[in-house]
Amino acid sequence: MADNSQRYLVGIDVGGTFTDILCLDIENQTLLSAKTPSLPGKQWEGVLNALGELGIAPGDIRAFVHGTTIATNALLERKGAKTALITTEGFRDTLEIGRTRRLIGGLFDIKFVRPKPLVDRPLRIEVPERTAADGEVLKDTADYDFGPLAERLKDEGVEAVAIGFVNAYANDKTERDAAAALGKLLGDVPVCYSTDVVAEQGEFHRFSTCVLNAYLTPVVIKYLETLAGELNDKGVKAPVNIMGSNGGAMTLPQAAKFAAGTFLSGPVGGAGGAVRICEMADVQDCITFDMGGTSTDVALIYQRTPRISHDNQIDAYPLQVPQLDIHTIGAGGGSIAWVQDDGTLEVGPQSAGALPGPACYGRGGTEPTISDANLVLGRLPTERTLSGGLQLDKAASEAAFTALAEKLGGGDIVPLADGVLRIAVAKMAGAVREVSVHRGFDPRDFALLGFGGAGPMHVFLVAEELAVPQVIVPRYPGHLSALGQLLADQRLDSVRAWGGKLSAVDPAELKVPANEMKSDASKSLAEAGFGPDKQTHSFTVDMRYVGQSYTLSVPMDENASNWDGVRKAFAQRHTETFGHADENNDAEIVNIRLVSLGIVDKPTLAFTSGDGTDLIVEERKVWFGDGWTDCPIYNRDRMESGFSLVGPAIIEEAGGTSIVPPGWKVTVLEAGSLDCRNPQVNS
Repeated sequence: MADNSQRYLVGIDVGGTFTDILCLDIENQTLLSAKTPSLPGKQWEGVLNALGELGIAPGDIRAFVHGTTIATNALLERKGAKTALITTEGFRDTLEIGRTRRLIGGLFDIKFVRPKPLVDRPLRIEVPERTAADGEVLKDTADYDFGPLAERLKDEGVEAVAIGFVNAYANDKTERDAAAALGKLLGDVPVCYSTDVVAEQGEFHRFSTCVLNAYLTPVVIKYLETLAGELNDKGVKAPVNIMGSNGGAMTLPQAAKFAAGTFLSGPVGGAGGAVRICEMADVQDCITFDMGGTSTDVALIYQRTPRISHDNQIDAYPLQVPQLDIHTIGAGGGSIAWVQDDGTLEVGPQSAGALPGPACYGRGGTEPTISDANLVLGRLPTERTLSGGLQLDKAASEAAFTALAEKLGGGDIVPLADGVLRIAVAKMAGAVREVSVHRGFDPRDFALLGFGGAGPMHVFLVAEELAVPQVIVPRYPGHLSALGQLLADQRLDSVRAWGGKLSAVDPAELKVPANEMKSDASKSLAEAGFGPDKQTHSFTVDMRYVGQSYTLSVPMDENASNWDGVRKAFAQRHTETFGHADENNDAEIVNIRLVSLGIVDKPTLAFTSGDGTDLIVEERKVWFGDGWTDCPIYNRDRMESGFSLVGPAIIEEAGGTSIVPPGWKVTVLEAGSLDCRNPQVNS
């Protein structure tokens, strides 16, 4: 339990360029924030630097939640552990064969080259095991001598082991026995088995997920141990949690066991923070627009609930775990503008990152970036410092764009900088379409919620590109992901393959597996300090019509006496997704899913309002697409609730700058957010 003297809740988001920290003082409901450069390869140092910037006593921290990109970076850079796969006889090449598809982005590609598996073929080792589809064990591993196999793995220098047996979802006995035997023989080498990671049908996706988990486990464990040790040395006694890709927090032991669940650990915090902002701003549906220094992340929130995907792909590898449906593109403030071989202008995905950063940072960068384009166009200040005390160098930006212009044949750098932003906006608008139009939603029915260090600067341009009439900019936009981490409930997801045709399955049979799943989850949450009154459990089932190969997830009452409610919910979901339902066709259940939450106390987040004085800090010439405009620069900290303005305007605050184009009306809500409307677009 927390000490009563512990007064601070801390959320930290490590991005590709900056590490953002937000701290809530529980006693007086005030927020402290800081921003420090991220340190690639030494993320924990960036975390400690950010914590040091707050100037609070480490022993007074009650809760510490951290979003990290350590798993994502390890996979993208192929710096995971040397991994072996132990599998059923005849299935060593499942990882390589996959589903025999030749697809890139959903399209058939005649030049497709299958990515190299994370486990080399010599380390994909078969054992005499076989489980039938009905769960009957045909060849057991109980009497198999794993000793020689363990010695071989040691000789090969294997650092992690994945176990994946065919049909183990129906009966995991042989996987559990093999994991127990190898665990004893291999000592500190982590061993994971597929049904302990995801107990679903489909050996390729299940094996791939298990291999990913094993491949990343040593890297994640090393990072977590280093972070926990350094925080302890600094005097932080509060429990440290890690954001999971499912949108909830994980304890360090959970994250160490389920490393594959930490992908997108940072961006999911933004979705959680966005839900809270929507509640405070009385907005039901929004699309998050989180633009940082390296990338832009977008996600759709419908009825204040982020969309969850269970069939994902990280880089080239299937990942069958619950994950917020976040789409990421390489477009951030540090994205570099460059000339392709055919002489055309391109932006990103290469980024200047934190070091050396954009040319205007004055840290040795010479390449023109999106941040430099904004400075050339007058949208960023040169007289005042940004968050973290950064003074921008406009001459360096102009020199970088002059060099770029020469590669394109010369000319004025102002329209060139404007063109760079237009290209970036087109890419970011495409990302918004990916999570909305491609999922059956019209983005014009949603508000765009702009945050991240560069989000408020570009969200209005993206909104105009998509004819979205409403934009919301939260308070502390550069720290919203950290806010989401600070507010995150602890979340456990579990799945079990179960079911059959509704016409042939008795609902009463569902209670046994459902009760087992809930009991296991409740025990885990209790061990993490959440009593029965702080737990919630909700079931869904994956369903399909007989003959279909894909499923849809619908809510389920585990105590229902018939299938009427589930059948009706499935028909409605099928109609919403595909435009029709077949009431004459029998449906079947494929999986049971359980989401269990450990509920943390939510702060009120009463953002303080300004006094309305000294609102305008300066006026300067700003380029808005077709010419220079005299533009007022506002201090957001001075704005009081109810204040409104009409663009063009620039609104500055610590951690974010909002660029309001001409015609947009901005109103400061009581909860602190900016409610921005475009009267030229019908709501």
